[in-house]
Amino acid sequence: MRCRRVSDLSTLGSAAAAVLILLAAGSSAFADFKVHLPDAETGEFELEEVGSYGASGNPLTNNEQSFVHELGYGVNDWWHTELEFETFRDPGPGNHLKFNQLTSENQFVFTEPGEYWLDAGWFWEYGQGLTAGNPSETTFGPTLRKEFLGTINTANIFFEKDFGAHADGHVNFQYAWETRIALGTPVEPGFQAYGTVGPVGKPLPISQQDHRIGPQLFANINDIGPGTLKANGGILFGLTPAEPRYTFRWQLEYELHF
Repeated sequence: MRCRRVSDLSTLGSAAAAVLILLAAGSSAFADFKVHLPDAETGEFELEEVGSYGASGNPLTNNEQSFVHELGYGVNDWWHTELEFETFRDPGPGNHLKFNQLTSENQFVFTEPGEYWLDAGWFWEYGQGLTAGNPSETTFGPTLRKEFLGTINTANIFFEKDFGAHADGHVNFQYAWETRIALGTPVEPGFQAYGTVGPVGKPLPISQQDHRIGPQLFANINDIGPGTLKANGGILFGLTPAEPRYTFRWQLEYELHF
């Protein structure tokens, strides 16, 4: 194949269960709630901000925060690379927002949009942990997109592996899904879903898995100064006890072409 565009309590037992849920939430939360697209464009420079805030009636899963600042560049028509500065606050009382990871992110694209029945690419990133107890990690897997019946559907099928003294030793399965209704208007509706299942071959109990889904709006505004502004955001509803009940997420991307 040619290379082209390539997540009180009254008894001791319930308290222990709550701690397990908290640990699962902290370890499985996404660094950023972002669906990665199989796209690359030569000479495209972008500034991107991805953020989220998780709110919950349960204090153990409340006040999860994530803010990621990104610089991206299209090296050619099959490789897009980004440098990310990731800050994260674990849910629960007493935690603080920390600059916890510096990440190199790469999208390799195998097909041009519409060239085949499926647009396909490969995602790979390496994140260097910067705080005590926070392991380094790598994430990789295919990025797939299909347009049909007036919708644009993108799937990320990812595998994540930690490194270092605090690594769990497992390869964990994650997914992200996006469906956008292609109305051809500046703002279009859709939805996104994110999940962390746990180790490959030995998934976590469903109550400890992280699954979130909810409606989103997508905007594309051309000629904002010298570039294009792309934005999307909305709310994600937690489907298990392991994550906040509500997660508000947003993504702002400003593109310049040289």
